[in-house]
Amino acid sequence: MMNIKITGMMLGMLTAATALFAQDNGHAQTNTHGFKRILEHRILAGFNFGGTAPVGLPNTIRKIETYRPEFSPSLGYELSYRKTKKWGVAVAVKLDYKGMFTKDEVQYFPTIITTSDGGRFEGDFTGKNETTVRNACVSFPISLVYTPGDRWRFNLGGYVAWLFSSNFHGNVSDGYIRNGGSLGEKVNITEATFDFGTEVRSFDAGVQGGAAYRVGRKLSVDGNLNWGLRPIFPDDFKGMDFPLYNIYMTLGVTYKI
Repeated sequence: MMNIKITGMMLGMLTAATALFAQDNGHAQTNTHGFKRILEHRILAGFNFGGTAPVGLPNTIRKIETYRPEFSPSLGYELSYRKTKKWGVAVAVKLDYKGMFTKDEVQYFPTIITTSDGGRFEGDFTGKNETTVRNACVSFPISLVYTPGDRWRFNLGGYVAWLFSSNFHGNVSDGYIRNGGSLGEKVNITEATFDFGTEVRSFDAGVQGGAAYRVGRKLSVDGNLNWGLRPIFPDDFKGMDFPLYNIYMTLGVTYKI
Protein backbone atom coordinates (compact mmCIF):
# COMPACT_ATOMS: atom_id res chain seq x y z
CA MET A 1 0.00 0.00 0.00
CA MET A 2 2.84 2.42 0.89
CA ASN A 3 4.52 1.73 -2.48
CA ILE A 4 1.26 2.50 -4.31
CA LYS A 5 0.86 5.80 -2.42
CA ILE A 6 4.45 6.86 -3.09
CA THR A 7 4.20 5.95 -6.77
CA GLY A 8 0.90 7.82 -7.08
CA MET A 9 2.38 10.90 -5.40
CA MET A 10 5.40 10.99 -7.69
CA LEU A 11 3.32 10.39 -10.83
CA GLY A 12 0.99 13.23 -9.85
CA MET A 13 3.88 15.64 -9.31
CA LEU A 14 5.56 14.56 -12.52
CA THR A 15 2.32 15.05 -14.48
CA ALA A 16 1.88 18.55 -13.06
CA ALA A 17 5.47 19.50 -13.80
CA THR A 18 5.25 18.12 -17.33
CA ALA A 19 2.07 20.08 -17.98
CA LEU A 20 3.67 23.32 -16.84
CA PHE A 21 6.81 22.71 -18.91
CA ALA A 22 4.68 21.85 -21.94
CA GLN A 23 2.96 25.24 -21.79
CA ASP A 24 6.28 26.91 -22.41
CA ASN A 25 7.25 24.77 -25.43
CA GLY A 26 10.90 25.46 -24.74
CA HIS A 27 10.64 29.27 -25.09
CA ALA A 28 9.99 32.19 -22.76
CA GLN A 29 6.43 33.58 -22.78
CA THR A 30 4.64 36.46 -21.07
CA ASN A 31 1.55 35.82 -18.95
CA THR A 32 -1.41 38.13 -18.47
CA HIS A 33 0.34 39.89 -15.55
CA GLY A 34 3.33 40.88 -17.66
CA PHE A 35 5.76 38.36 -16.11
CA LYS A 36 8.10 36.65 -18.53
CA ARG A 37 7.88 32.87 -18.04
CA ILE A 38 11.36 31.45 -18.10
CA LEU A 39 13.30 28.22 -17.88
CA GLU A 40 16.24 28.19 -15.48
CA HIS A 41 19.19 25.79 -15.42
CA ARG A 42 21.27 25.09 -12.33
CA ILE A 43 24.25 22.96 -11.37
CA LEU A 44 23.95 21.47 -7.86
CA ALA A 45 26.91 20.44 -5.73
CA GLY A 46 27.23 19.59 -2.06
CA PHE A 47 27.60 16.92 0.61
CA ASN A 48 25.04 14.69 2.34
CA PHE A 49 24.97 14.59 6.14
CA GLY A 50 22.65 12.37 8.12
CA GLY A 51 22.00 8.72 8.60
CA THR A 52 20.33 5.53 7.49
CA ALA A 53 18.38 5.30 10.68
CA PRO A 54 15.17 4.33 12.46
CA VAL A 55 12.51 6.91 13.28
CA GLY A 56 12.91 6.90 17.05
CA LEU A 57 15.61 4.97 18.88
CA PRO A 58 14.68 1.29 19.49
CA ASN A 59 15.05 0.04 23.07
CA THR A 60 17.50 -2.62 21.86
CA ILE A 61 20.03 0.19 21.21
CA ARG A 62 21.14 1.21 24.70
CA LYS A 63 23.93 3.69 24.02
CA ILE A 64 25.39 5.44 20.95
CA GLU A 65 29.10 5.95 21.50
CA THR A 66 30.19 7.29 18.11
CA TYR A 67 28.59 8.73 15.00
CA ARG A 68 30.29 10.27 11.99
CA PRO A 69 29.20 10.92 8.40
CA GLU A 70 31.03 9.19 5.59
CA PHE A 71 32.38 11.14 2.59
CA SER A 72 29.09 11.62 0.75
CA PRO A 73 29.18 14.07 -2.18
CA SER A 74 26.15 15.08 -4.21
CA LEU A 75 26.23 16.44 -7.77
CA GLY A 76 23.32 17.20 -10.05
CA TYR A 77 21.50 19.30 -12.61
CA GLU A 78 18.14 21.05 -12.16
CA LEU A 79 15.71 22.45 -14.71
CA SER A 80 13.06 24.80 -13.32
CA TYR A 81 10.15 26.66 -14.90
CA ARG A 82 8.85 29.87 -13.39
CA LYS A 83 5.22 30.29 -14.38
CA THR A 84 4.75 33.45 -12.28
CA LYS A 85 7.15 35.81 -10.52
CA LYS A 86 6.97 33.75 -7.31
CA TRP A 87 5.85 30.24 -8.27
CA GLY A 88 7.35 27.52 -10.40
CA VAL A 89 8.28 23.85 -10.62
CA ALA A 90 11.61 22.05 -10.89
CA VAL A 91 12.92 18.63 -11.80
CA ALA A 92 16.47 17.44 -11.23
CA VAL A 93 18.78 14.47 -11.64
CA LYS A 94 21.45 13.89 -9.00
CA LEU A 95 24.26 11.50 -8.23
CA ASP A 96 24.03 10.99 -4.46
CA TYR A 97 26.35 9.20 -2.07
CA LYS A 98 24.89 8.57 1.39
CA GLY A 99 26.79 7.06 4.27
CA MET A 100 27.63 7.00 7.97
CA PHE A 101 29.52 5.13 10.68
CA THR A 102 28.06 4.35 14.10
CA LYS A 103 29.36 2.57 17.19
CA ASP A 104 26.87 1.62 19.88
CA GLU A 105 25.98 -0.79 22.64
CA VAL A 106 22.99 -3.07 22.10
CA GLN A 107 20.97 -5.52 24.16
CA TYR A 108 18.93 -8.40 22.77
CA PHE A 109 19.40 -6.97 19.29
CA PRO A 110 18.06 -9.35 16.59
CA THR A 111 20.69 -9.90 13.92
CA ILE A 112 22.66 -12.38 11.81
CA ILE A 113 26.43 -12.67 12.34
CA THR A 114 29.34 -14.74 11.09
CA THR A 115 32.41 -15.64 13.16
CA SER A 116 35.97 -15.94 11.84
CA ASP A 117 35.79 -19.74 11.88
CA GLY A 118 32.73 -19.72 9.60
CA GLY A 119 30.06 -20.07 12.27
CA ARG A 120 26.76 -18.39 11.46
CA PHE A 121 24.31 -17.34 14.15
CA GLU A 122 20.87 -15.79 13.93
CA GLY A 123 19.43 -14.51 17.17
CA ASP A 124 19.54 -11.77 19.81
CA PHE A 125 22.94 -10.18 20.38
CA THR A 126 24.09 -8.22 23.45
CA GLY A 127 27.36 -6.31 23.32
CA LYS A 128 29.12 -3.74 21.11
CA ASN A 129 28.18 -3.03 17.51
CA GLU A 130 29.83 -1.06 14.71
CA THR A 131 28.00 -0.32 11.45
CA THR A 132 29.24 1.31 8.23
CA VAL A 133 26.86 2.43 5.48
CA ARG A 134 28.05 3.61 2.06
CA ASN A 135 25.39 3.71 -0.64
CA ALA A 136 25.27 5.45 -4.02
CA CYS A 137 22.19 6.20 -6.08
CA VAL A 138 20.77 8.26 -8.92
CA SER A 139 17.90 10.36 -7.60
CA PHE A 140 15.20 12.41 -9.31
CA PRO A 141 13.72 15.21 -7.14
CA ILE A 142 10.52 16.97 -8.24
CA SER A 143 9.66 20.25 -6.49
CA LEU A 144 7.22 23.09 -6.23
CA VAL A 145 9.35 26.26 -6.05
CA TYR A 146 8.52 29.52 -4.26
CA THR A 147 10.67 32.63 -4.81
CA PRO A 148 9.44 35.45 -2.56
CA GLY A 149 12.18 37.91 -3.52
CA ASP A 150 15.59 38.38 -5.07
CA ARG A 151 17.53 36.45 -2.41
CA TRP A 152 15.52 33.50 -1.10
CA ARG A 153 14.21 30.46 -2.96
CA PHE A 154 12.24 27.63 -1.32
CA ASN A 155 11.34 24.19 -2.66
CA LEU A 156 9.14 21.33 -1.48
CA GLY A 157 8.35 18.04 -3.17
CA GLY A 158 9.36 14.40 -3.42
CA TYR A 159 12.02 12.18 -4.94
CA VAL A 160 12.63 8.73 -6.31
CA ALA A 161 16.06 7.08 -6.35
CA TRP A 162 17.69 3.97 -7.79
CA LEU A 163 20.62 2.36 -6.00
CA PHE A 164 23.64 1.29 -8.04
CA SER A 165 26.15 0.63 -5.25
CA SER A 166 25.40 -0.66 -1.76
CA ASN A 167 27.49 -1.25 1.35
CA PHE A 168 25.97 -2.06 4.73
CA HIS A 169 28.40 -3.97 6.93
CA GLY A 170 30.03 -4.03 10.33
CA ASN A 171 31.08 -6.11 13.30
CA VAL A 172 29.95 -7.04 16.81
CA SER A 173 32.20 -7.79 19.78
CA ASP A 174 32.54 -8.23 23.54
CA GLY A 175 29.21 -9.90 24.06
CA TYR A 176 27.05 -12.91 23.38
CA ILE A 177 24.21 -14.04 21.16
CA ARG A 178 21.15 -16.08 22.05
CA ASN A 179 21.16 -18.35 19.03
CA GLY A 180 17.69 -18.72 17.58
CA GLY A 181 16.07 -16.08 19.80
CA SER A 182 15.94 -14.61 23.29
CA LEU A 183 15.57 -18.07 24.90
CA GLY A 184 18.15 -19.79 22.70
CA GLU A 185 21.58 -21.15 23.51
CA LYS A 186 23.99 -18.49 24.81
CA VAL A 187 27.11 -18.23 22.62
CA ASN A 188 29.93 -15.91 23.71
CA ILE A 189 31.15 -13.66 20.90
CA THR A 190 34.63 -12.12 20.99
CA GLU A 191 34.19 -10.69 17.50
CA ALA A 192 32.00 -11.44 14.51
CA THR A 193 30.93 -9.65 11.32
CA PHE A 194 27.83 -8.99 9.27
CA ASP A 195 27.27 -7.83 5.69
CA PHE A 196 23.77 -6.89 4.53
CA GLY A 197 24.73 -4.89 1.43
CA THR A 198 23.03 -7.26 -0.99
CA GLU A 199 19.79 -7.03 0.98
CA VAL A 200 19.33 -3.26 0.53
CA ARG A 201 16.43 -2.38 -1.74
CA SER A 202 17.36 -0.89 -5.10
CA PHE A 203 14.47 1.62 -5.10
CA ASP A 204 13.88 4.45 -2.64
CA ALA A 205 11.30 7.25 -2.52
CA GLY A 206 10.46 10.02 -0.12
CA VAL A 207 9.86 13.71 0.46
CA GLN A 208 12.35 16.54 0.17
CA GLY A 209 12.45 20.27 0.71
CA GLY A 210 14.80 23.10 1.46
CA ALA A 211 15.92 26.65 0.84
CA ALA A 212 18.60 28.53 -1.09
CA TYR A 213 20.04 31.98 -0.47
CA ARG A 214 21.63 33.90 -3.32
CA VAL A 215 25.12 35.22 -2.48
CA GLY A 216 26.10 36.30 -5.98
CA ARG A 217 24.58 37.00 -9.36
CA LYS A 218 24.46 33.28 -10.16
CA LEU A 219 25.71 31.55 -7.01
CA SER A 220 23.55 30.43 -4.06
CA VAL A 221 24.13 28.42 -0.90
CA ASP A 222 21.45 25.88 -0.10
CA GLY A 223 20.26 23.18 2.25
CA ASN A 224 17.85 20.40 1.36
CA LEU A 225 16.41 17.67 3.59
CA ASN A 226 15.70 14.29 1.97
CA TRP A 227 13.53 11.95 4.08
CA GLY A 228 13.00 8.43 2.77
CA LEU A 229 9.55 6.92 3.26
CA ARG A 230 10.48 3.39 2.20
CA PRO A 231 12.47 1.11 4.54
CA ILE A 232 15.81 0.20 3.00
CA PHE A 233 15.35 -3.51 3.77
CA PRO A 234 12.43 -5.71 2.65
CA ASP A 235 9.75 -6.74 5.15
CA ASP A 236 11.07 -10.30 5.49
CA PHE A 237 14.63 -9.20 6.34
CA LYS A 238 15.88 -10.89 9.52
CA GLY A 239 19.03 -8.83 10.19
CA MET A 240 17.15 -6.40 12.45
CA ASP A 241 13.63 -6.02 13.73
CA PHE A 242 12.97 -2.32 12.98
CA PRO A 243 12.87 -0.34 9.71
CA LEU A 244 15.68 1.97 8.60
CA TYR A 245 15.16 5.01 6.39
CA ASN A 246 17.50 7.27 4.44
CA ILE A 247 17.35 10.62 6.25
CA TYR A 248 19.97 13.06 4.94
CA MET A 249 20.53 16.81 4.67
CA THR A 250 22.33 18.08 1.57
CA LEU A 251 24.40 21.22 2.19
CA GLY A 252 26.05 22.88 -0.76
CA VAL A 253 25.90 25.45 -3.52
CA THR A 254 23.92 25.96 -6.72
CA TYR A 255 25.15 27.76 -9.82
CA LYS A 256 22.65 29.23 -12.24
CA ILE A 257 23.78 28.67 -15.80
